[in-house]
Amino acid sequence: MSSWLARAGVATLGLALAATAGAVEQKPRPLPLKERCVTRVERNGAVRFAASDGTRLIGVQFGRGPKGVVLAHQGDYGDFCVWVPFARRLASLGYRTLVFDHRGFGSSAGAKVRANRNRVDLDVVGAVRELRRRGARSVVLAGASLGGTAVLAAAAQIQPAVQGVVSFGAPGVYEQVDATRAMPRLTVPALFVSAAEDGLFADDARALYAAAASADKRVVIVPGSVHGTPVLREPAVWMLFAEWVRSHSAAPGS
Repeated sequence: MSSWLARAGVATLGLALAATAGAVEQKPRPLPLKERCVTRVERNGAVRFAASDGTRLIGVQFGRGPKGVVLAHQGDYGDFCVWVPFARRLASLGYRTLVFDHRGFGSSAGAKVRANRNRVDLDVVGAVRELRRRGARSVVLAGASLGGTAVLAAAAQIQPAVQGVVSFGAPGVYEQVDATRAMPRLTVPALFVSAAEDGLFADDARALYAAAASADKRVVIVPGSVHGTPVLREPAVWMLFAEWVRSHSAAPGS
């Protein structure tokens, strides 16, 4: 009987060890950074974090310091690379800047919860949490197209509140994310930018501006038909954006 018990104990231990090994093997590997728009040195700033619903995301941090900026990309470019030239410029001006891939785009994973497959606003919430964890005392959000919808909807829900939000060519609604409905809850400073001939996005910018509850808000319709982030290649638009970020980046209590 004792030998039988001994053999049973060894078998039970073996099963437990096998289960533990299986659990270790099932742990997902860190997301690889696939983008080639960042230099080898910049790749050292890769940031892996979770959206507020647990979806695994990846991005790159440019710069250091207590003043943070989160940049959310548009869908037609497919990843954060469209923001990289401007992230470098912001970093050179002293901002801790985070660019990242939304869920299902670029190097990030798909939504952890299928029902949230297009909840890009939850990605922004996670990005702000991560930037604050890394030392940002103030955070300004900026996003283009679907990323603009994401930052507007996120800015209406993030607590403690961010210091401001900027949208470039944002639609009022992107899939499951309804920025128009969120605007009556948006109280942080907000800047809405669109090109005049960029489809219906100029109308969306005006409508979002009108619906926002923010006391400090502004809508700017610029000439041309460029959609989203590339409008910042115009020096006047870059200067507008850089000055707006500067004037809304004072850390709380400073």
